[in-house]
Amino acid sequence: MVCIAEPCGSLSDVPTKVNNELVKVENRLSLIQDRLRPNFTCSTMPANLNKVAYDIHPALAALWHEAEEWHLLASDHCDVYGFNVWSPAWLDESTEMVFDGKDGREEWLKKHKNQVVNKKGNQSSIPSCASNGWVCCMAFSEFDYLLICLNKDSPAYGHVHHINTHTKKESYCSSMDELLGHLANFIEEGKARADGPMFGRNKSSSTLPRPLRLLRKAVIDAICR
Repeated sequence: MVCIAEPCGSLSDVPTKVNNELVKVENRLSLIQDRLRPNFTCSTMPANLNKVAYDIHPALAALWHEAEEWHLLASDHCDVYGFNVWSPAWLDESTEMVFDGKDGREEWLKKHKNQVVNKKGNQSSIPSCASNGWVCCMAFSEFDYLLICLNKDSPAYGHVHHINTHTKKESYCSSMDELLGHLANFIEEGKARADGPMFGRNKSSSTLPRPLRLLRKAVIDAICR
């Protein structure tokens, strides 16, 4: 028997969800092409993601579909200064390098159990980015790296954590989509400051979590140098 008196679900929600997702994709692409890429030195070719053994988050994939590498500084960035997105060709190798090898990654994971700073600025039980499924592909200093969760089965999928390899601290930063928006805003603030001493001075970063405050300073310093 088929129940028709009480529908188990409604198809009316499907077009709305699809339309919302399309708008999100279009907004993301516009941000990358109009607000980010003109301010970066990028590789001429997009990344080949077919051989990447991870479920690349759509926001990160959108960056790599546009260009394989991104550097805020045109020169002397050494792949770390300013803001940099590395090629996905060496995700595992890059991640192990940041943790100083496989043993270093395991040690980081042990030491940061219940020690990762959450978005409220408190130590918490959120998983460390030294866990399986996290990769490092972004940096803004020789000590400051951003790792993203590419484990699609994890609640942290698309989350970005900041680690400092000098202080050995780890903190939640933002989602990948949020990171792109913040990055565009920081670049615009840096360009306003570079235009003159009275421009862009009144914006406050006090409401931002510490990783984003550090990134903001690195971006503005790179643009104003």
